[in-house]
Amino acid sequence: MEAVENQQDPSRATLGVVEGIVAYLWWGIITTLYFRWMKRTDPLELVAWRVLGGLPVMLVVVQIRGELPLLRKILRDRRAVFALFISGLLILLNWLTFIFSVLNERITEASLGYYINPLVSVALGAIFLGEKLRPLQWLAVSLAGVAVMLLALTTGSLPWISLVLAFSFGGYGLVRKQVKAESEVGLCIEMLLLLLPMLALQVWLTASDRTIFLTDAPLTWGLLIGGVVTVVPLILFSRSARKLRLATVGLLQYIAPTAQLCVAVWLVGEVIGDRWPALILIGLAVLLYSFDSIRAHRNRS
Repeated sequence: MEAVENQQDPSRATLGVVEGIVAYLWWGIITTLYFRWMKRTDPLELVAWRVLGGLPVMLVVVQIRGELPLLRKILRDRRAVFALFISGLLILLNWLTFIFSVLNERITEASLGYYINPLVSVALGAIFLGEKLRPLQWLAVSLAGVAVMLLALTTGSLPWISLVLAFSFGGYGLVRKQVKAESEVGLCIEMLLLLLPMLALQVWLTASDRTIFLTDAPLTWGLLIGGVVTVVPLILFSRSARKLRLATVGLLQYIAPTAQLCVAVWLVGEVIGDRWPALILIGLAVLLYSFDSIRAHRNRS
């Protein structure tokens, strides 16, 4: 149906591409620079305020979209609530790892994680959902695995930031596949489930004198707008995904890690150094995966 709609209304597809590009550029540039600006803040407090600041915004979005009845329906489903709690923990781990990478000027490692994330998702689908991998997918996943081993050899340690980001987000997608909910409703419920733990975390940070909330005016405002920074690209992405073919969305997703890599090298001054061979292998894996996705989509059309 989406393909037919896009053929009948090219302007709809064009708008979807624009929304997708803006969403991924926001994740790659705005979000990265936001955490750079907030670098004097404890990473745990930044994570807490992604929920504390994001939940009110998400509730407004769900209300405007008329999806509160769906939200209440899902909350009555214990299995769905449990799945969303697990996915919430996974996205929390993803957020915390990414924030750590930005605050410690290891954005390059984060970008590599998001480059290999689609390949990890394919591998997880094969392991847990019994999805069969096509030959080029096997080759792409294998190249990514070789790249990770090469990074471990050249740096002397596992690229844990890249791996945690790739597997936490891949696991997040795997769990969310089990719940029939729009992305906005799902994220809203995840934030609802994490609200009390994040409130407790903020209280503990305050008691431990590790908070900047209400002690530094600019950074306090930064915490308060953290919800907007979190929600805006999600809304844009969700709008884009409804207008575009899955293959197109799959290609657009590489904008974010590319933007992160540019920020890391050109603005932060990170040096790629001896990680170039691994980066080239990952780039080749991405090209193979993208080519295979486009070819498979055309064969189904």
